[in-house]
Amino acid sequence: MLSDSSGLLGVNELRKQIKTLVLSIVGFLFMQPHALADVGRPEPLAEISIQIVNNRVLVPIVIGDYYLELALDTGASATALFQSEDLDYSDLTVRDNANIIFPALDEIVEGVRLEPEVISIGTFEYLPTRLIRVDRRPPIGDRLDLRFDGVLGQDFFGSYVVEINRHAKLMRLYEAGTDLTDYFKTTLSLVMKNTAPHIVVKSRMPWEKNVRQKELMIDTGYPGAMVIWGSKQFQQAAKGENVRNLKETNTGIFTNANFKIGPLKFLRTPVFVAPKEPQQAHKRDGLIGSNVLIWYHHVIDFPGKRLLLDTWNVDFNFMDGALYLPNDEGYMVKRYGDSDVLSSGMKTTVTFDTR
Repeated sequence: MLSDSSGLLGVNELRKQIKTLVLSIVGFLFMQPHALADVGRPEPLAEISIQIVNNRVLVPIVIGDYYLELALDTGASATALFQSEDLDYSDLTVRDNANIIFPALDEIVEGVRLEPEVISIGTFEYLPTRLIRVDRRPPIGDRLDLRFDGVLGQDFFGSYVVEINRHAKLMRLYEAGTDLTDYFKTTLSLVMKNTAPHIVVKSRMPWEKNVRQKELMIDTGYPGAMVIWGSKQFQQAAKGENVRNLKETNTGIFTNANFKIGPLKFLRTPVFVAPKEPQQAHKRDGLIGSNVLIWYHHVIDFPGKRLLLDTWNVDFNFMDGALYLPNDEGYMVKRYGDSDVLSSGMKTTVTFDTR
């Protein structure tokens, strides 16, 4: 008996059509919230092309006759220009002596305060409330691989809502008070201490027995992922080692950790537990650096006290697994339980899961 294959072909074709329809519906449902969210989106004051170097966002600016690249630095207390052999800024008027605080560093950098000078960012103009000239590029340049000409600091972030789109390599600036929460999936609250942004992390680190709430400053000028401060934290992290010797030799602990920030889960993230607190720690428990935020399309909103993260189209991203030592510390690599530790001599990727 001959078989009729036309019916079979019809069934296969129908299955293909159903599969295509299902995938289309799933894709529509997945993307629809994001698509709808773009309707009526506020217009930015400016849209500026950026570069990302060593996990930092660099913005091209013009001030006077100088064409510079400044890094976005939520940790720096003011906007600053770094002197160098090529750039001395001697033609800019000095007002008085001043300093600038870099929280990741165990020093307060001295300089001078300049008379107000308009900074042109693309076609947009910004007049900083404090403009500092850091004289002769301090040693922090070598320690944190500063390959830029200065920073846009907390005064800048306090004036605008700042959107960073890594993939499009764009920065958008909005008026203070602009609410973009409807256009991003995740909203995290910022705790503002004076002009410094902090975020509360309720997660157990691998050396801790219990969950301990930590208040970490968001410091986009620090290219690493996380630094933990505090004598108690170091004692716990260094358990089983010669703690006294580690402190005397200024040797910290480098490890991987899984933790959550709000609904976001970070896996095998490089964490440095410092042997001592910097002088400007100001009772904070450490830092979250740019190696966490830079992988997200995100908004830093000082005036609205919130951090927005767009994770609609993200399944996995990769972190720079390099170790960045904030204060030229020595370090040892330590493993806790079943956790893995990055090789100290290799560039390694670290995945995080936003599900």
